[in-house]
Amino acid sequence: MVAITNTTSLTFLKEAIDATLTEAEASLEAFSDDHSRVEELTRCVDGFQQLRGICQVLELPAAALMSEEMALTAQELRERVSDSRIQALGNAIVLLTRYFDYVQLKNRTLPALLIDGLNELRRAAGKPLIQESHFFSADLSRPRAPAAAESEVARNELPALVRRLRHMYQVGLLGVLRGQSAPTNLKLMARALHRVDRACGECGMSRFWWISSTAVQAMVMEGMALTPARKNLLAQYDRQLKRVVYEGERALASEAPLLLIKESLYVISLSRSTEGRIQEVKTAFDLPETTSDAFLQQELALMTGSSGSVIRSVAKALRDEIGELKETLDLASQGVADTDYASVSDGLNRVGSTLSMIGKEEDARAVKRRAEEVRRWKADQDVEGQDFQTLVDELLRVENVVASLERSLAPADDVHKAAHNTNISLYQLDDARMTVVGECRAGLALAKRSLSAFMENNWDSMHLSNLPGTFSSIAGGLMFLELDRARAVTAACHQYINQRLLAGDQAPTQENMETLADALTGIDYYLESMEEQKPIGEGVLDVAELSVATLGFPVAKAACA
Repeated sequence: MVAITNTTSLTFLKEAIDATLTEAEASLEAFSDDHSRVEELTRCVDGFQQLRGICQVLELPAAALMSEEMALTAQELRERVSDSRIQALGNAIVLLTRYFDYVQLKNRTLPALLIDGLNELRRAAGKPLIQESHFFSADLSRPRAPAAAESEVARNELPALVRRLRHMYQVGLLGVLRGQSAPTNLKLMARALHRVDRACGECGMSRFWWISSTAVQAMVMEGMALTPARKNLLAQYDRQLKRVVYEGERALASEAPLLLIKESLYVISLSRSTEGRIQEVKTAFDLPETTSDAFLQQELALMTGSSGSVIRSVAKALRDEIGELKETLDLASQGVADTDYASVSDGLNRVGSTLSMIGKEEDARAVKRRAEEVRRWKADQDVEGQDFQTLVDELLRVENVVASLERSLAPADDVHKAAHNTNISLYQLDDARMTVVGECRAGLALAKRSLSAFMENNWDSMHLSNLPGTFSSIAGGLMFLELDRARAVTAACHQYINQRLLAGDQAPTQENMETLADALTGIDYYLESMEEQKPIGEGVLDVAELSVATLGFPVAKAACA
């Protein structure tokens, strides 16, 4: 984090800066209304150039670069009018005004706050975008420390392995680009890069694989915002994987572009972690102490604002109202206290009015009719009678209408499936499914711990003795969740363990065990995305199926149908 050293100077100049930007905004509006008034753009150019000089004196490099880009954009507008450039320039004036306010009030510069604005100007002008690490510096000549471990994979087998691991990486990348469960997809990508790093061992690309896998790990651990620049960085990693697949040894002997190294180190520097590979990279490159990504995004939000979902708020309010009504009826059914059915009727009317507001007219009319009937009920209403049970069923139906509304605002996933029995609460069914998902994930975690102990104790099969029961419980859970593909993969893993690890007379290779872990991890990530209610897509199941096929236990397509 950089603190400005001459805040006093900025305070003295702030009035002049504000006046310059206000005049430039007025001139741009005048030109936007009448493109013949080119002299207004000349005023803009002069003002931005003057502003650039002030920023250089104040040692505000990001603001100085922004002012320069704004002057160039205004000059280009004199030659060729473009609505996108006018829009970008107007946004830049607003952003820069807020930035000066931020610097004065917070006494820190945070150049990264202007990266998006700079790139909007450059994008409108058709220029290459600047990197997030533009204002970041590190010694890129430093070697990897500690050095890469020796690879157990033969060089002639490496392209085929990297091809499979690239497929794993691409599944995660596609999910990230589609906005699907970023944390889970990033974990998949980090695992793929880490596996490539271990498989390649010491080579020209060794330092890059180490840094890139650590950068993705940092994104996961910190829950970093996936900006367009970071998505582009992840895509660049895929291009390096592609080089290894198609160029083999020549690609491994070369080094990745230094710009990729720098951008990756910048991402790592935004992590607050002081453990594991992240700390190793920070120490090896003596990375400067910068702000965290969470703080950076928080400060950026102060300048750009945010918004929420009205529909979600309405759905939550409906759910709470229905919950209170159900609780009241539950107490009535138990005879705990006299029930004020007039109050219940009022609650039903509020639910009906809200349903009407969001376009559920038919449901609204039905609820309001029920409210009129309930208002006539006495305190000693027969809770075993048909009328009372009909009211309970009506509330359940309305609750499911609200649940369906909430589901319509999110991508379809395997937790929020439709219920064949309409007398089942969708919320309760979802809760039950989530419980089963948690149990399945716990079983997978236990299986992976058993396999790790098996490897660490010289292939002692005693550590696998609990797996038959574990896999049976996982299979039962996946059957309840109707996840046939996932169940088929876990069954294949179980077969491999029984036939090759327990009954086999030859110890498995490290690569075999890593591939088995790939399959189990793929299923775990799929279930994790269900827990987060952010579907990851079925690509991760493709990766898991490819892994068990590599082990010699392909999943039959019929088993997945």
